[in-house]
Amino acid sequence: MKKIYKKTVTLLLTLLCIASITTSSLVFASDAAIDSETAGKYFDGAVSLIMSRYKFDTSREGIYRDTLKKLLEENPEMLDDVLSAMFGSLDDYTVYYTQEELDSFIENVSGEFCGIGVVITTVDEGLFISTVYDNTPAKEAGLMVGDIITKVGDTPLAGMDISLAQSKVLGEENTPVNLTILRNGVTFEINPVRRKVVIESGFYQTLEDDTIGYISITDFNDHSTELTKKALKSFDDKGITNVIIDLRNNPGGALNSLVDMCSLFIPTGPAITLEYKNPFNNITLYAENPQVKYNLAVLVNSKSASASEAFAAAVKDTKVGVVIGTTTFGKGTMQNINRFKKGGGVKLTEAEFLSPLGNKINGIGVKPHIKVEDKLVDYNRANLEKLTYDRVLKVGDEGNDVLAVEERLYILGYNVGLPDKTFDERTYNAIYSIQKKTQLYPYGVADITTQLKIDEVLRTSQVTENNSLKKAVEIFKDNSWSKYVSAPEN
Repeated sequence: MKKIYKKTVTLLLTLLCIASITTSSLVFASDAAIDSETAGKYFDGAVSLIMSRYKFDTSREGIYRDTLKKLLEENPEMLDDVLSAMFGSLDDYTVYYTQEELDSFIENVSGEFCGIGVVITTVDEGLFISTVYDNTPAKEAGLMVGDIITKVGDTPLAGMDISLAQSKVLGEENTPVNLTILRNGVTFEINPVRRKVVIESGFYQTLEDDTIGYISITDFNDHSTELTKKALKSFDDKGITNVIIDLRNNPGGALNSLVDMCSLFIPTGPAITLEYKNPFNNITLYAENPQVKYNLAVLVNSKSASASEAFAAAVKDTKVGVVIGTTTFGKGTMQNINRFKKGGGVKLTEAEFLSPLGNKINGIGVKPHIKVEDKLVDYNRANLEKLTYDRVLKVGDEGNDVLAVEERLYILGYNVGLPDKTFDERTYNAIYSIQKKTQLYPYGVADITTQLKIDEVLRTSQVTENNSLKKAVEIFKDNSWSKYVSAPEN
């Protein structure tokens, strides 16, 4: 009887053990291929199994640490991938760089690099081109404002950090880069050859018979303040106090450039506050401007980010101007580069910045006083000055026929400043560039053939209505800008 009892207990224990093994195995058993999402679920399931049923003491933190340590000990070549994944799990702007990627990033920040000659911001599909510089590989390859770079070689750019995506486009001088471009729903490839490009900070001119100053700033770099000071000197000579600062599609830039710009326009006082993890490290940077001289209209849109948002917020808080456009991007953090001994490094988010009144920007953006959207519409000749084809246009000519040509060149992304009825050196360079691109004789004169070609190039294009600029001019002309500055925010 005892033998039968012992056999029964043994059999029961064996069955219990088998049942336990079978039940646990069901969590992991599958004949399906393991993709990244499934692998993550399996890993989480394995950790949960350990935490709920493993006999001895452990912790999730310990499991993750020891697992990663063991993997790296056995596979040291995985270090770059692990670091990239680790830092990539934080916020959108913390990015790990290999040595090659870090070199490209640093070179780009310096303002002089081997690239193609565009200003870009991020969109869902990749890199949106907001400016194409004259006499650059980009212009020669036919890139236009509004194009989106979706791939570099076989690497998709959708969702990639802007700095990392830029580093993919940059490279050694005189080397080609394969780019996939999305334009008006059509995808095509180009292969511009990289060369050294000096970044322009923007341009300035006067409007409405020298009564309004206009400054377009493409990004905040070492040359932005220099450009702005030259513009303001020119405006001062003409007695201009109403100034439009165009920050649409401006991706931001250097913190010192932001503070320098604030010192030209807002009163002496806080320009920006940086909040760190350790509150003892918090710092407020101050503008130094004892005399406010200008009434401002700042143009922004959803692609105005970082330093450009902070500038708009400072103008808004100090009530020295009106902000016009759409709510800005909402990138209100500061990153610093931390280098690693092995090479490479990480651009780590270390601070969040606040406006002079302590308002957050990150994840929120800056709301304009006047909401105006610059809509993208199909090209329609009726919306522009009429091309008359009455004369051959050259440097020194003025008139509505010059305006008609300049408007079309401006839409195509050529640097003519703002169309102003005057055929100047910028117009000459733009005409020369489009003639060269379209295989016409390049001599910078807008003959009838060139005018016809410009209109032909535009026929299948979409154009942006410049409603923000029109509104800024309107509120300065009727002197209504101040009422928007003092009005309570909706």
